[in-house]
Amino acid sequence: MAEPERHLADEILEEIFIRLPTPAALARASTASPRFRRIITERPFLRRIRALHPPPLLGFAVDKRAFHHAQEPHPSAPLARALADGADFSYSFVPAPQPHQELLSPWYHRDIRDGRVLLERSYLFGAGAAFPNLAVCDPVSRRYVLLPSIPEEMAVQQERLVEFGPMLGPAAEDEDETSFSVICTACYKSKLVTFVFSSVTGQWCVAASPSWSSLVTSW
Repeated sequence: MAEPERHLADEILEEIFIRLPTPAALARASTASPRFRRIITERPFLRRIRALHPPPLLGFAVDKRAFHHAQEPHPSAPLARALADGADFSYSFVPAPQPHQELLSPWYHRDIRDGRVLLERSYLFGAGAAFPNLAVCDPVSRRYVLLPSIPEEMAVQQERLVEFGPMLGPAAEDEDETSFSVICTACYKSKLVTFVFSSVTGQWCVAASPSWSSLVTSW
């Protein structure tokens, strides 16, 4: 009966922790003992916490390489200031892809989701590959992943790329928190092509519409 009793006690502790008023109070509780930390860091519990306590507003990444943190009297100002001081939003820790580094623009962000930043680095003056270089990074931990180039054979041949839009995909509930996906839309004159990168497989896949007219729905 020892194990069922322990399991019941963990459930009671979880219900106590879920009622703590702020994420800061929860963080302090997690330092009290290894058992408390285990309960608080389990993924089902973290999903419950995130549903009850949406992430606080910390600031805006409105420029290509800058983060404007929340100011007083906003309640998130102290945490936002700590983030701005501790993170690297210039992305200086992310190296340039090889080769032809001198032909590349600086890294700048295209999307932010779940603490990750999607970076783009394009070729200057139209030189190099049709698609820009992409990377996913964490400005706080300074970890990064350089994404492989989208294979040229996936592109629409003999058509000029009109517009390219990358974004971070939403994480599935059953996915590991270290995994991510990147979704890119490539607009051509005749069709729209979607490229999807998965960090699990480390590869790109492609889905294409037959034509722009196939995207039109009946009303």
